Amino acid sequence: MNILLSSVGRRPYLVRWFQEALQANSLEGKVIAADYDAHAPSREFADQFIQAPAVTDTAYSTWLANTLKDQSIDLAVSINDFELSEWAQLDQSPEWAPLVRINADVQAIIEDKLVMAERFASAGIPTPQTWLGSTPPQDLTPAQNLITKGRFGSASRGLQFTDQAGITDAIDIATNEVTDRKGQAAHQQSELAPAELVLVQEMIEGTEYGLDVVCDLNGEYAGVLVRRKIAMRGGETDRAESVAPTDFEDIARSIAVAVPHPGTFDVDVIVDAEGIPYVIDVNPRFGGGYPLSHLAGARVPNAYVAWSADKSVSDEWFEYEAGAVVGKYVEAVRVK
Repeated sequence: MNILLSSVGRRPYLVRWFQEALQANSLEGKVIAADYDAHAPSREFADQFIQAPAVTDTAYSTWLANTLKDQSIDLAVSINDFELSEWAQLDQSPEWAPLVRINADVQAIIEDKLVMAERFASAGIPTPQTWLGSTPPQDLTPAQNLITKGRFGSASRGLQFTDQAGITDAIDIATNEVTDRKGQAAHQQSELAPAELVLVQEMIEGTEYGLDVVCDLNGEYAGVLVRRKIAMRGGETDRAESVAPTDFEDIARSIAVAVPHPGTFDVDVIVDAEGIPYVIDVNPRFGGGYPLSHLAGARVPNAYVAWSADKSVSDEWFEYEAGAVVGKYVEAVRVK
């Protein structure tokens, strides 16, 4: 089996874990890393490295099709939101069969955090009240805590903490950071007013958790991994404590129904003082928090490989030790 990990540049641990997943499933093959950056750290860990064109390049889909064919790829996984958006728009022809991707309709919901909040609300999944930056709330008390964030994209772009009195300034600041659906800066595109690319949400006070809602490659719910966040860095979980999944099974299953997907979804949840879990963000990929669950015992890459190869999947791959505290650290590797 040959596996393509695309846009995996700064996540060499995923290369290593998919290599181990081949071994766990008694399969021979190689893990190929692809990235736009020719000096991506993951190239030194992969069995093979391929430099990819930018996702916005008109030659991208041709490059992808040729890579899948020439490298006999059986399973392809992307770590990049914009790349996954392009994958979702590709047709259903057999040449794209190795791609782990959601369909275009679900992708459109996930990409647009306003639409996503509306979908969850209609499905009975608690989510913060949400407004566009162009029409912020006017009837809240001055002390009401609010946040701004990008309507599209990830990495905490546009994140500001404010209140009713400061919301106008917060939106103005956020417009300098957020992007449109294609990754263009708000002030460099003309389709929408910059403020329409900013969301305003009520701030939910409580304990923040990261969830991996895992489905098989046909979209059937398989399990959930849960972490209590301790520290963040650059928009990703930096330190966390693994938590037993029992209290989060219901909301994880509801998410899997509301936004059907193959593979893992990275979900941010805040549990308030009354124990209500509010979904505040979703990314359709391995997120920055997954390594913390992997080091606590989970083995989701093993399941990806088994599903792709039509082999049996062990329940143990979704089990982990509760109470494990894991942190990330910086390490360097020579790439040339």
